[in-house]
Amino acid sequence: MLTLYTFPTPNGHKASILLEELGLSYKVHKLDLMAGEHKKPDYLAISPIGKIPAVVEELPGGVKRKLFGSGAILLHFAERTGRLMPQGVEARADALSWLMLGISDLGPTAVDMFRFSVRAPEKIPYAIDLFKGELIRCYDAMEGRLAEREYLADEYSIADIACFPFIAVAAVANAALLERYPNIKRWHDTLSARPAVQRGMAVPE
Repeated sequence: MLTLYTFPTPNGHKASILLEELGLSYKVHKLDLMAGEHKKPDYLAISPIGKIPAVVEELPGGVKRKLFGSGAILLHFAERTGRLMPQGVEARADALSWLMLGISDLGPTAVDMFRFSVRAPEKIPYAIDLFKGELIRCYDAMEGRLAEREYLADEYSIADIACFPFIAVAAVANAALLERYPNIKRWHDTLSARPAVQRGMAVPE
C-alpha cells in the first residue's frame, strides 16, 4: 500500500497525477500545514526538511520505502513501472532535461514569484522582476519546444507531469498567459482533458 502525504499545491499535484496515470492504488494523507504537521517529528522522519509531497510504500517484511519531493517520486515510479519515460537512451536523456526544467526551474521560480509578489509584506521590485523574468524564460523555452512536438519529450511523460500543474495554476491567475503562448495552450488543453490528470488535480479533496 502506498500513502501519499500531500497538500493541494502544484508540487503535490505532480505526485497525484503520476499515481493516477499509473493506476496505482494509494491512500491520501492531507497534511495540515496550518497546524505545522509538516514540521513535526513523525513527518520529518519521512521528509527530513518537511517537503511535500512524500510517499511511504509498505513492502513485504515490514519494510517501508520513503520518498520525498516530487522529482524523486516521479523518477522512482516511472523507472519502477517502465512507464511515462521514453525508453531509448537519447529520448530518455531529452525527457530528463525537460523534467528537470519543471523540477529545478519552473516550479521553484513560480513559488518564489508568488512569495515575493503576493505573500511578502514588503514588495521588492528587484525580486519580483527577477523571478518574473525567469518565469518568462521557462515559458519561452516551453513554447518553442511545443511548437515542434506534441509533448515536451517524444511522448507523454513525467516531463509533462512535472510542468503541467504550475502552468495550470498560472493560467488561472493570469488568463492572458495561454493567449500569449498558443503552443503551451494547446499542450495545456490536451493534458487537462486527460482523465488521470483531472483526478490527480482534485487530490486531496
